[in-house]
Amino acid sequence: MTVKGKLILMRHGETDHNKQRLMTGQMDVPLNKTGEEQARTAGLLLKGIKIDKVYSSTLSRAFNTAALALETAGQKLPIEQRVELVEGDAGEFAGRNMDTDPEVIKYVRLYDNSAPGGESDKQVVARVQKIFDKEIRPRLERGETVVVSSHSGTTRCFDIVIGLEPTPADGTARKRRLIPNAGPEVHEYEDGVRVRSYALANPNVPLKTANQNNVNDAKKFKP
Repeated sequence: MTVKGKLILMRHGETDHNKQRLMTGQMDVPLNKTGEEQARTAGLLLKGIKIDKVYSSTLSRAFNTAALALETAGQKLPIEQRVELVEGDAGEFAGRNMDTDPEVIKYVRLYDNSAPGGESDKQVVARVQKIFDKEIRPRLERGETVVVSSHSGTTRCFDIVIGLEPTPADGTARKRRLIPNAGPEVHEYEDGVRVRSYALANPNVPLKTANQNNVNDAKKFKP
């Protein structure tokens, strides 16, 4: 008998930093009113799905997105906060504007390098891989549905961990797919193998990868 599990990944709702196009990284910036409503809308999408386990980043915007979504979905579950799921450290770029700051604009982000004083995608992938291998994958193999509420950068690193995107070579720039605020995406597993990926709001359309159209300029440091 086939054992079917689901991994539901969700970026946090909007913050004022998102709205103002400011780098956030590991700064604990809260949801704004729009972000709270986005989280509740995500909860409507989750209604009717039996969720077995919920993880979130330790940052409040991710935790509160999960909490509001679960409340709206009518599911009372504890949310386990994990430091492995926090956003990549933006270092000296934290709080600076992505569109107007000259240093941020000219910075070329490669897979294995980072902003000054920050964290590379490769480093984030390593910590996401650890929690996936130790805790999430075994749950999927048991047929559980796992929700992870985190960040755009963390979600893009999950792309590599779960095989949606191949691991980039060191020294290369990643194409970076757009991750909407509080837009749950589902990765279906059968006997521990990912078989289908889609946005929960549009389940009949396969999730686009970083090599398709919904990407950011890989040469620019994006949130």
